Amino acid sequence: MSMTSYQQPQPKQPISWSTGKQWLNQGIKLFQQMQKHWYATLLILGLAVMLLSMLSVQVALMVLMLVMPVMTAWYYLLCRQVQTNPQQAQVPGQLWSHCRSLLLSRLNALLILGVLAVALNYAMHAVQLMLLETMQLPVLTPETAAEITFSEALTRLLVSVLTGLPVALLMAFSPALVVFNEDSPIQAMIRSVKTVFFAWQAILSLTLWLMMLSMAAAFILSLVVGLLAGAFGMGIANVLILLFMGVMMGVVFSANYVTYDALYPPKNGHQDGMDSMQSQESIYKEI
Repeated sequence: MSMTSYQQPQPKQPISWSTGKQWLNQGIKLFQQMQKHWYATLLILGLAVMLLSMLSVQVALMVLMLVMPVMTAWYYLLCRQVQTNPQQAQVPGQLWSHCRSLLLSRLNALLILGVLAVALNYAMHAVQLMLLETMQLPVLTPETAAEITFSEALTRLLVSVLTGLPVALLMAFSPALVVFNEDSPIQAMIRSVKTVFFAWQAILSLTLWLMMLSMAAAFILSLVVGLLAGAFGMGIANVLILLFMGVMMGVVFSANYVTYDALYPPKNGHQDGMDSMQSQESIYKEI
């Protein structure tokens, strides 16, 4: 698909405030379908990060940020294939092989997107430190964090949100736009911001619902962890916390894919820019 095919989102249904709740429900249902693929992806990524952290924690974190667009695009490809071809989902090896070839065709653009994301994160972190220094708020340590006042905590939270928001807007739909719409990294980031503003009510609603779901689940988890930690120690508690984080991340990623799919639905049953790649694959196989 050419880059000019979607100048703006073209949802099939009107987008409103209540749409955010619908996207959350659809995201939860999608995650239930995609659980084994999600956990397998997390396991591979987690092992790679653990190996790198043995060399350097800083390098491991940087690599994690770098490959996050690749991981996001990978999961979205799996979601798209499962939705459009449910029978293929019954053969995980075939599904992963097919999605891997599609991912490789856009890997360079996704890695460039990752480099831009890392640069943006470091730049906004520097801005955050500068703002805190201007407000005469020192860098938090475990000792000072215990004595922090409510007003200072609120100020730090606002600064964190303000400096993190630009990166969130630029990266919200960029991986999907790169892999499905064949946008360049810069064009995908610009269109990502425009897409968020286009459907801001539904996206804000989805964000608030996700926050409430996370807080409710975290409250229940804290009660369970408190009971189990006393009986079985912190080992089981840490496992439960990791599982909770994995599930919530899966729900968030699934809801984000549902949002993209609703705003940029495939036209006439086609799979955006993936059609030409799939046809090329079949030609190569025939040859």
